Amino acid sequence: MAQQRIGRIQWGDLQFGPGSRYHVTAIEGLDGMPDIRSDDMERPGQHGDYTGPDYTGARVIQLGLGLRADTPDDLRDLTLALRAATQPQRQPAPLQLLDQDMLVYGKVRRRSIPYDAEYLWRTGSAALELYCADPYLYGLEERSASTTAYSPAAGRTYPLAYSGVAPATNLVLNPSSEVDVTTDQQMYGPSITRTRVTSDARYGDACVQHTHTAASSAGTTWTISPQAAGTTVQVGIWVKIPATGVTSGQITWRSGTTTLNNFVLPSLPAAGTWVRITGTYTIGAGQTCDRIGVAFNSALGTVWWADAAMAVADMALPGYGDGSMTGYGWSWTGTPHDSTSVRTLTGTGRTYGSAGQSGRVSVVNAGSAPAFPVLRIDGPVANPSIEQTTSGASLTIDATLGEGEFLLIDSRTRAVLYMGTSPRRNWLRGGARWPTLAPGFNEFAYRGSALPGSPGQPSLLTITWRDTSL
Repeated sequence: MAQQRIGRIQWGDLQFGPGSRYHVTAIEGLDGMPDIRSDDMERPGQHGDYTGPDYTGARVIQLGLGLRADTPDDLRDLTLALRAATQPQRQPAPLQLLDQDMLVYGKVRRRSIPYDAEYLWRTGSAALELYCADPYLYGLEERSASTTAYSPAAGRTYPLAYSGVAPATNLVLNPSSEVDVTTDQQMYGPSITRTRVTSDARYGDACVQHTHTAASSAGTTWTISPQAAGTTVQVGIWVKIPATGVTSGQITWRSGTTTLNNFVLPSLPAAGTWVRITGTYTIGAGQTCDRIGVAFNSALGTVWWADAAMAVADMALPGYGDGSMTGYGWSWTGTPHDSTSVRTLTGTGRTYGSAGQSGRVSVVNAGSAPAFPVLRIDGPVANPSIEQTTSGASLTIDATLGEGEFLLIDSRTRAVLYMGTSPRRNWLRGGARWPTLAPGFNEFAYRGSALPGSPGQPSLLTITWRDTSL
């Protein structure tokens, strides 16, 4: 429910407002309109101007704080903590208004913490000025919606064919945490507690719940069948994170407690829902990998979940599987939930033809200004195209993505990134019209061609965005 009071404000590891020692006494520039950057021209020989479109400049937010301590030394500690949290920045950081469901990205450009001997005992004041080059106000929750690509109903074909599946091995011993997590899993970082919970598993009956006991980077590692140097180990782990408290994440490959490689996620997964994160590492000379893991850099008290860890060697990462999924051709190589899993089916299951998919997805921008979505295409698919049917905007990719490969498209920066890191703007077909999400209802259509040997249309389009206002 909307409220007028500012409530709690989060900046880095510090929280201002109710429940903290930093009281918010004033805030300016949040609901006001930033300065307009106009494109007006005088009308020669006439009264008035020719006027062009108006754009806003940067947003400047001024924040007044009251410091409340119990002793002069405590007041000094509050002052030093605030000073440490408001240093010059290389990149903007989020200022989160937790009770107003809003955030802005800014840099601290001015800080004033006056010394007043009259109030030295336990109270003080401070003033901060944030420069927000991006003037938009965003919703705290990053929303997402997905659809598979359009495919027509195939119907039944004769003679009936058998659809095979490629053999695969999940190297993780206890991938879905179906047994006590202390058996095959270890903590990654000291400032976290882990609990096996059965209330919200992505696969099977259980998942791992993480609670940060301090602001830190920490998580879980899973034991895998040891892999030698030169082996390429692809990893997929399902995670669910909250809308606030998490600042970055990584996938790790380890030998015992020794870290071999950290892959920092290019962006945080969508909050509030299960998302599969993936990464690849080729084991270096003289190394042996026997663990893979996931960690998030989070604030004190942050809670997140992980499930369905998968690692494969020298092959594309398939969809998740473990030995409990016998109906999909998987089986354990040894003790259930304490051994690797293999999929060996190569010719079972008749192909009757798909029922078809509409390839359409609807998204709603609850803000009052256009939002810039991030589009993710997961293969396998050839020449995928995305059309925003409510505006006519469209993008077509002249490339093929195999299973386990994906493409990130950022409509704000107009970056096209293979596997989230490698620029591929040249894959974009000429004549592109970049989509933005108008306030309210927006609809997208996703189309593509299935690859030879890929039954149905497993390719996926995922759209992520935040409600946006000015």
